Amino acid sequence: MKNFYLLSIAVLFYLTFACDQPANETANQEQPETGISTAADKILEKKTSTWYTYEGTIPCADCKGIKMVLQLENNPDKTIREFRLTETYLDTPEGDRSFETTGTYEVSYGMKADPGAMLISLIDENDQQFKTFLQEKDGIHFTLLDKNKNKIDSNLNYTLTQK
Repeated sequence: MKNFYLLSIAVLFYLTFACDQPANETANQEQPETGISTAADKILEKKTSTWYTYEGTIPCADCKGIKMVLQLENNPDKTIREFRLTETYLDTPEGDRSFETTGTYEVSYGMKADPGAMLISLIDENDQQFKTFLQEKDGIHFTLLDKNKNKIDSNLNYTLTQK
C-alpha cells in the first residue's frame, strides 16, 4: 500500500508540473529562409518603386524576329502596377520597326497543367488583356503564352530573360 501512495504522489507531482510547461508549437512558426528568392519574390518584397526588365527575341512570321523588352514596375504603395513593352520587328522591308505599349499588369495563379503557375497578364491602355507570360520556376524567365493562356506548342523560343 505504501508503494501505491508513493506512486500516486509521483504521478500527481509529474502531472502538476508537466501541465505548467508550455507546449512546443511549431505549426504557425515561419519556416527558415533558404536564401533562394525568385524574381516574383524580388518584385513583391521591394519597398520603393523598381522596374524589372526582361528581354528576348521571339519568332516572327514575316521578319527576322521580334525583339521584346518588357519592363514591369514594382511599387508596394500602388495597387495597380505599370508595364512598358517595346517590340522591335527586325529586318522588315522598311527596316527595324519599333512599337511601345504601356498599361498595367495583373498577377494570377494557375494553369491547367500547373495550378501553382504564376502568370503575368499585360493590359493595354484600352483595358484589353493582350499578352500573358508564364513565370518559369527559376524566376528569371518569362514564357509568352497563347491567347488561351497555354504554352505555345513549338520548338521555337518564346522566352524572355531578366536583365
